[in-house]
Amino acid sequence: MKTKLSILASLCLVLAGCDSTTPDPVTETETGRCEGTEYLAFDPVNHAPQDQRLLAFDQMLAAFDRAADAPATAAAEAASVLARYEDPSTKLAAKAAGRIDVHFPDAQAGAELDAAFRGGIDMLAAATSAHEVSLAKQQFEKAGVYRFLYLSVLEELYAPTKQHYDEAFGYLGTGATNVPGGRKGLAAVATRRDGTNGTTLAEELFELIREGSCAIEKALNAKGADSMELGEDADYDRVVDGIDRKLQLVFAYSIGHELVEIGRNRTSPETALLKVFEADGYFVAVEDLLLAGNDSQKAFATSLRAALDEALGAVDAAWIADFDADGLLSALEAAYGIKVKG
Repeated sequence: MKTKLSILASLCLVLAGCDSTTPDPVTETETGRCEGTEYLAFDPVNHAPQDQRLLAFDQMLAAFDRAADAPATAAAEAASVLARYEDPSTKLAAKAAGRIDVHFPDAQAGAELDAAFRGGIDMLAAATSAHEVSLAKQQFEKAGVYRFLYLSVLEELYAPTKQHYDEAFGYLGTGATNVPGGRKGLAAVATRRDGTNGTTLAEELFELIREGSCAIEKALNAKGADSMELGEDADYDRVVDGIDRKLQLVFAYSIGHELVEIGRNRTSPETALLKVFEADGYFVAVEDLLLAGNDSQKAFATSLRAALDEALGAVDAAWIADFDADGLLSALEAAYGIKVKG
């Protein structure tokens, strides 16, 4: 994808007789970006809006928590969340509605995201119990926040410029040093899954995003350009693919965790239903990818969707007896080639 800057530069050369001298290709960096253990932003200003959006999400989720402690305040808290979501200073509503899924550009990902956010807010407004507030939070957070962040990271990475790369870093939520206590969003989810499965997804994601900043700087310097197309540099493409795959695993382990919890809470219908909401929220981020995958992935996605829909549409707790959590977990492990420990 060409940026407006590169297009304008081309027009300048053609129409205005600008100096056509291009810099000699430079393959090495002069910034130290390829060394060290921290993420070095091209310009910290680039990811400031993303940092603010992650902070806004934290503030909105805190409103759900306050409402869970005092359900009588749910409607008022919902109004505050809606105002924050539509706040023009963070542009969250506009960004959500405009998001695309880079894997399926013609899909209605933006409309689905906006509906997930607003649906969670509507559920909060109508909630009269702590349980109903908790269900609303899962809708907002899992189907809204986490899917938004995943699609946002990829959308920025698929338009390779230094600014977009910093923006992808901001959405990932690792922070410059990847300190566990400072991780937010998807990086925080990866940390939780590492804790239950003995994996190192959070560290691997940080190493990839840091490595990619080196790759894009080298590639752009070599071209003497401000932007490039995805597919023009093998090292950069490898990093993008690696980040995508690792994030898909974060969602896979998260779905697996919720399936384990559903199985553990068969005698607690409210808790089991809460876990269904969480599993469904994580699942929507990767459902289309699974359906477009191999036979085991398609079969798993189809079976999980049917089971989740039955549970979500049930009027009582009878669904629990038919929900094959163990079988679905085995199918997930086969689809992703992983072992979920908890």
